[in-house]
Amino acid sequence: MSVQLVRVLLAEEGYDLRSAGNAAEALNVLTTFKPSLVLMDIQLPGKSGLDLTRELRANPKMKGASIVALTAYGGKDDEQRCLNAGCDGYILKPIDTSTFPATVRSFIEKKSRIPEAQGDVRDLLRDLRNTFIAESLVELEELLSAEFHADKARLLRVLHRWAGVAGTLGMPGVTDQARNAEALVESGEEVDVPAVGAALHELKTLIAAAAAAPAFELALPPEIVKTLSGKRIALAGFGEQEARRIGGVLDRAESFTLLIKAPSEGLSPAMVERFDIVILNLGSNDGSACQNKTSPGLDKPILLVGSRACVSDEVTSLDTPARDFLTTPWDSEELLLRCCKLLSPIVGHSAPVEREGPPQVVIADDDPAIGALLTAVLRRTGAECHLARSGTEALAMVRDVLPDALILDVNMPGIDGFEVLTNLRADTLTARIPVVLLTARQQEADVLKGFSCGASDYITKPFNPMEVTARVARYLPRRKT
Repeated sequence: MSVQLVRVLLAEEGYDLRSAGNAAEALNVLTTFKPSLVLMDIQLPGKSGLDLTRELRANPKMKGASIVALTAYGGKDDEQRCLNAGCDGYILKPIDTSTFPATVRSFIEKKSRIPEAQGDVRDLLRDLRNTFIAESLVELEELLSAEFHADKARLLRVLHRWAGVAGTLGMPGVTDQARNAEALVESGEEVDVPAVGAALHELKTLIAAAAAAPAFELALPPEIVKTLSGKRIALAGFGEQEARRIGGVLDRAESFTLLIKAPSEGLSPAMVERFDIVILNLGSNDGSACQNKTSPGLDKPILLVGSRACVSDEVTSLDTPARDFLTTPWDSEELLLRCCKLLSPIVGHSAPVEREGPPQVVIADDDPAIGALLTAVLRRTGAECHLARSGTEALAMVRDVLPDALILDVNMPGIDGFEVLTNLRADTLTARIPVVLLTARQQEADVLKGFSCGASDYITKPFNPMEVTARVARYLPRRKT
């Protein structure tokens, strides 16, 4: 495997990378670095890649990581050897540079949708839920095809069990209906066959619907629910299907949503007066055009949703701090965090103005590869970048340079990103400098804590270069022509 080629391909995707030439080096790297994915060359010098895989799989700290074998062989026996050793899959060498980044991303997404500890719980609950649904449907078929009233005791046992278990597995409607059926059975000495039969058929409908519903989802972080609970959110310019999807996500945070029409002349203040947030689709219902907009004077928090083609300089410009954007395809976590950001206290930085000389950006990250990649990305905007490798260095550099924006990694040695941010906001010289946090994906608590400390925005790793450009460029001054 060409390590240099792999680093180039994946660095362009924004990944935080480490490399090792043999098993000993890899184990040393893993003492301080927790990867989402390990690309394992099975023909390592010394201890083989498959032997190292077995060792890593025995380490509880590596439980959340995917391990993907890189091999020049692609037979069934070779595939089975990789799987038996603990690999999640394999990629053939020589690698296809056109598909390699997407293949890597697919392996990461299988395990990184939620944090490791929560992933174990989610998988267990999903398995229990699926088992409950399958067994309950079989029992219902048996009850409905027989004289269920003949064995009242068994019927009560089954209904009581369903009432107790279903709600825990994310099916409160099944719990309520089972309790109703249980009450019907207990209401007289004889079972009311028509009434109980109808209740069982309704249970069958509810459980079958649960089988087709999305997999069990863990409760949201309480900070998200606290921020969004009871908030009224207008959905403008969306089709019914997409509106239902957005509404379903926000329902989990106990928010109230309503689909409204976005007229061609733009939303007016009167249309959204009673809402806390407006989520506006930048495109038409079929996503074919970037046509929806807001009218001047609309001071509500607005979340603009659309493709990257729709996220133009005009859309992302910081004409009001109470505006944010979300590029498609989006996920539930990102939607909720963007809504929380809009409702967080706004740091009083000014909109960019024209200035002489290039915009100044400080990048604070202890990983040289991430710093180099961000520098390359932001240079395309004309910015001059300054790199800091620690929190202490970042504080000194910001006070010296007084940049137009700071990109700040949350996890740095010594003074972490939160302490740096708190210090900057407490200093009148630096209090108004926009700070964009750099954090790992699925770390909602870090993002929310950053907002409470005064962060202006956040970017998740691995990041997309276009996303970085769009988010940071909002804060950069325009050069005089």
